[in-house]
Amino acid sequence: MISAKHKILFIVNPKAGITIKSKLFLKLLAGYYLDTERYIPEVQFTEFATHATQLAREALITGTSIIVAVGGDGTINEVATALVNSGVAMGILPTGSGNGLARFLRIPMTLIKALRVINKGNTRLIDTIDINGHIVTSIAGIGFDAKVAEKFASSGVRGLLSYMRIVLQEFRSYQPLTYKFSIDGQNYEREALMISFANSNQFGFHTRIAPHARIDDGILEMCVISKMPMRKVLYTAPRVFFGTFGKTGYAEYFKVSELNLPGTAGSKVNIDGEAVLIDKDVKIKVNPLSLKVIVR
Repeated sequence: MISAKHKILFIVNPKAGITIKSKLFLKLLAGYYLDTERYIPEVQFTEFATHATQLAREALITGTSIIVAVGGDGTINEVATALVNSGVAMGILPTGSGNGLARFLRIPMTLIKALRVINKGNTRLIDTIDINGHIVTSIAGIGFDAKVAEKFASSGVRGLLSYMRIVLQEFRSYQPLTYKFSIDGQNYEREALMISFANSNQFGFHTRIAPHARIDDGILEMCVISKMPMRKVLYTAPRVFFGTFGKTGYAEYFKVSELNLPGTAGSKVNIDGEAVLIDKDVKIKVNPLSLKVIVR
């Protein structure tokens, strides 16, 4: 529990569901709904990619005790990148499309209710994932997952319907790739549509590709998904909303704390909803209990 009066910075992504009117509304929220007996608030808006990381790092230097990511999973990722192993708490006001980490942590989807969570100041430590130096808070993926993330980001249209439209458009032509990896000394080779690396169980939009993933157990759920026939997509795909995709026969799960994927240099990787080019073979490891987050 956070009890003393602290400097708190709201880092707002104006492209993640924040309109001109709601920018003013957010400032009013910070002034009227935030407990100013405990917090000294400041609001800053991002202007370019990775700006949230820069702002968070600057805030650490000036002694800010709490930094709130206002946006979607990408904004959360940028703020978390600066805060890993810092001991400074990260708050979340979810205004993005999927809001996977916020949903997993049961952060309310309305700003006022989410601010009330910050007022209470309850914190917990969660794991993060390191992929070639890039921090992941919720979920990452390679293959079709990254392709869809790239198309979704460039579409300019947010929301579940836009996401599903891209999935269906790209699915028919996407060719599975062969991946090699080793776990506990045993070598594997799998042809896969995609491989997901789940710290939490949430892709966003309430979709759960790895329903048994836990965010504070020091391991991640690796889900290898094979491509199904087109005629089965409408039957199997909705199962991600019920957490039962693993029963379709098209998903294989592994628990890992470290993993190398040889032959993946030059691949795009979905990192918390953003497609990132990885110039070397993908190397993954879990950073146990490395991020402090304000939760319900």
